[in-house]
Amino acid sequence: AEPEPEDVQQAATRLLERALRLGHEKDDEEWLHSSAVKSQMKRMDPSFSEKALGFRSFSDFVKSRESVAELDETDPVRLVRLNPTRTAR
Repeated sequence: AEPEPEDVQQAATRLLERALRLGHEKDDEEWLHSSAVKSQMKRMDPSFSEKALGFRSFSDFVKSRESVAELDETDPVRLVRLNPTRTAR
C-alpha cells in the first residue's frame, strides 16, 4: 500500500518550525525577520506558498501557527520567533 500523502498544512507547519530553528541557530537572535524565515522555507521547499494554503499573506500564515511561532507586528518590519513553549524540545 502507498503511504498516506502528508497533510499539506501539517507539512507547512513543520517547515516553518524547521526554518525558525535554523534561523535561531544561525543568528542566535530571538526575533527573526519574517521575510528571512519565508526565504529559508522556500529554499527548503521551493513549492511552499502561503497562498496555496489559503492565506492572503505570510503574516496570516504565521499567525495561524501560533503554537509554533509568534509574530511581532509592532514595527513596520515583521518579526517572528519560535514560540517559547517549543524551544525546550
